[in-house]
Amino acid sequence: MMFNERMVSMKTDDGDGGAAMTYVDVGYVYENLATQRAQVVDCRASARRRVPGATVVSLGASSTESAESALEKRGVDVDRPVVLVDEGSEVCAEVERAFSERMGAKVMVMEGGMRAWMEAGYPTSGEARKTSSKRRLMIWAPPRSRSTALERSLSRHSQAMTMHELFTEPFLMERSPHNYQKIIDGQAAQSVQASCGASYKTALEVLATDFSSQSKPFLVAKELSCYFDQEQITDEWLLRFRHVVLVRDPLETLKSFYRVSVEGDKPSSYFDVSEAGFRECFMILDRLHSIGAECEALEADSDLMKHPEETLRRVCNLADVKFEKSMLAWEAKELASWQKFRGWHDDVSNSTGFQAIEKPPLEYPKEVFAGAARCRPFYDAILWSSMRTMETWPTVRALDPAAHKYNVIISANDDHPTRDMHAKFLAARLPGASVHILQPKWVRESTTNLLDVLASPFVLCGSKSKVEEMHAAIQIATNDDAMRVARGLILGRGVLDEDVERLPFPCTVVEPTVSLIDQLEFIEKLEETILPDLLRAM
Repeated sequence: MMFNERMVSMKTDDGDGGAAMTYVDVGYVYENLATQRAQVVDCRASARRRVPGATVVSLGASSTESAESALEKRGVDVDRPVVLVDEGSEVCAEVERAFSERMGAKVMVMEGGMRAWMEAGYPTSGEARKTSSKRRLMIWAPPRSRSTALERSLSRHSQAMTMHELFTEPFLMERSPHNYQKIIDGQAAQSVQASCGASYKTALEVLATDFSSQSKPFLVAKELSCYFDQEQITDEWLLRFRHVVLVRDPLETLKSFYRVSVEGDKPSSYFDVSEAGFRECFMILDRLHSIGAECEALEADSDLMKHPEETLRRVCNLADVKFEKSMLAWEAKELASWQKFRGWHDDVSNSTGFQAIEKPPLEYPKEVFAGAARCRPFYDAILWSSMRTMETWPTVRALDPAAHKYNVIISANDDHPTRDMHAKFLAARLPGASVHILQPKWVRESTTNLLDVLASPFVLCGSKSKVEEMHAAIQIATNDDAMRVARGLILGRGVLDEDVERLPFPCTVVEPTVSLIDQLEFIEKLEETILPDLLRAM
C-alpha cells in the first residue's frame, strides 16, 4: 500500500522555523498492520497497551545521538519509514531529529497519539489475554500452490480481514539477505513502497492480535511455509489460529516457480528450490497435530480447483464462519497487499475465479525435476493426511504392477487417523511400496479391500504398540496364524532393539525424525533389509 493521502496531513512548526512534520491518522496506522510498509515506534515512557507490532523505545530525555543509538539497538531502521506514537500528538524534538537528519528517512506521527487509537476502538498489544482460535484462519502453503487464489476467495467474505505474507520480508531479511535484496530491488523497479524492515517478531505480534471486536472480525492470514521459523513460532502462538496446510503436486509447483523467474523483467522474481516449502509444510502439519491444533490438509488441484464450493465450505466450517457464495468469484485486480511482491501474483490478479490458466510450453532445467522428486515424499505424507484420501480408503498409494514391489500397512493411532506423519513419510520414501493406512479396529471392515494385500508378504509400520495391535487384529480377522509379515518398521524415540525381539517377525527400529528418514543412505539400507525378508516370508 502506498501512503494514503486521505490519511495524511501536514503541520509546520510555527515557533522557530523547524521542519514540517507529517501526520497520519489512526486509520492509516491500522491499515499498516496488514501491509507493514512503515515501522511503528512507541515513544512513551510507559507503553502497557500499544499499537500491535510497535517497538517500544522511550526517548523523551535522550539526546540526538542516544536516541538514534536506542532506536537501532531495538532493531528500528532509521532510514526507512517510521510512524511515531506518543500519548497525544506531541513528539519530542530529539526523536524527530534522530530520523529527519538521516538521508532517506520518512518520519510520520500518529495524529492524536495512543489516545486517538484507543478512542477509535482499535486492538492493542501488551496485555496477556487469551484469544479464541475461532474466526482466525492461518493458511500455510509452498510458493506457487494457488494459495493466493484461496486468500483472494476468502477476502470476499463479508467479515474477512486478510493479511498477506507478513513473514516473507522479515524472514528473508534475517535469514536470506541475498533473496531479500531481490525483493527490495523489485519494489524499487516497480515504484512500489519498499519493505519497512520490520522484524519477524513484529509480524508474529501483529498476527496474534485479537481482531474479534473489529468490523471485520474474521482474520485470514496467508503465509508461505518456507518462511516458517521453528524457533520463533511458539506452540502458544499456533494455538491462536485454526490452520489450513495447502499443497500442490511438487512438479507443477516448481514448474510454476521457475516460470515466474523467467517470464517478464521483474527483478524480484527468482527461482530457488530451497524455498520449495514442502518439507516445512510437513513439519508444520506434524507440529499442529502434536499440540492438538485444529487443522486440515488440502490439495490445491484435486480439492480447490475441482471442488471449490465443497472445499470452501470445509474451510469455513474449520474457521467457524458461514460459507458465502460470493467467495466463488471475484473481480480481476491486484490487491493493495500484493503490490509489495508484484510479479508473483499476476495470474491471480487477472483471474475471476478458480479456473486454471493455460500457459505456453517452456523448457525446464533438471533442478526443477530433481527438486520435485525430493519434495514428493513430503507431499505424499501431507496428502495422505487429508480427507480426500478417504475416497480410496484404506489404500493411499497403489502402484501399477510394473512399479509395485510390496505392500506397507501403516497401523494408525486411534485418536486421529490422519496423524502418524513420520510413519507416512517413511512409507512414502520407500520406492516400490504400495501403501495402506488404517486403525487396527477397522481391520474387520477392510479385509475385503485388503485381500490381495494380505495374500502376500507385507510390511507393518507404526509405533510398537500399534504394530502389535495390528498384527493381532489381522490374525483374528483372517483366522490365519501363519501371517506373512515380512518386517515391522517400529517408529519411536528411545525404543531399543531388545524391546521388539519378542515380536514374531523381524523388526527395524526407526527414530521418527525427518533428518534420518530423509537420508538416501538410510532408505537404501532399509530396502536391502526388506527385500530379502519378503522372499523369506513367501
